[in-house]
Amino acid sequence: MFVRGNFEGAALMWRVSDRAWNAAVGYLAAVVFSGVMGFALGATFSTGCPLDPQNAPFGCAEFLLSRYQTMIAAAIAAIAVFPVWRQVRLQGMQTDILKSDALRNRISTLGKMREDLAGQAANARQELQWYPDHINNLSFWAHETAAQVDRFLDFVSDQRTLRLDGALVAAARADLIDRLNSLSRDLWVMNWDVYLNGEDEPNEEQAAKLQAEATAAEASLERKIGATLRSVVALDAAIFDDISHARTKLHSLSESLVTHDA
Repeated sequence: MFVRGNFEGAALMWRVSDRAWNAAVGYLAAVVFSGVMGFALGATFSTGCPLDPQNAPFGCAEFLLSRYQTMIAAAIAAIAVFPVWRQVRLQGMQTDILKSDALRNRISTLGKMREDLAGQAANARQELQWYPDHINNLSFWAHETAAQVDRFLDFVSDQRTLRLDGALVAAARADLIDRLNSLSRDLWVMNWDVYLNGEDEPNEEQAAKLQAEATAAEASLERKIGATLRSVVALDAAIFDDISHARTKLHSLSESLVTHDA
């Protein structure tokens, strides 16, 4: 808030300076014109200006103005162009201020995204880290963990709607989503025999096939859990890098605005 106040104060000072400069240009132009007219009148009364009715039928003042009009116009134009240049710089400062606001909002939103990700990841990690040493009932654990993984998957997928993902964040998020989908599928496969009875109960051939899939899923489960947790860390690091990059750009804009103000 303090930095933004400084930026707005600097912009206001530029606007005040521009008005003062425009007034100074007007006064200078009046002085130049008055000087030429005074010189012309003095030259007329002192007979220092040859009157030529063909070139200056209205007297010496017209002769001098006609003779030096290009030089006078060039001087006034050179003076008058400076406020335009200052206005361009002011517009550049205003653009930088808007960019700074956008970067601050991005940094704030990315920080909140990272905090929310950490909270959701902690819940999923707590369930996943029970495996394999702290599980009494594998089917029950697989069922509860599959539900937790699905909630985490929905959360990670929903974060894409913020449309703040840079290239690295998008790649890390896509990798995590793929790993969560694979892990969820394996956990549900391992839990195939829960609530299957009556009409839903598979025959012996189907049961054997489902059991084989569950065995294969369990064999790779520890490796997939490890890969998923590393993917969570990679996404967190990618978001942090995005925040750092935005902060670097904001710092550069701040230095640019301070330089303009100086």
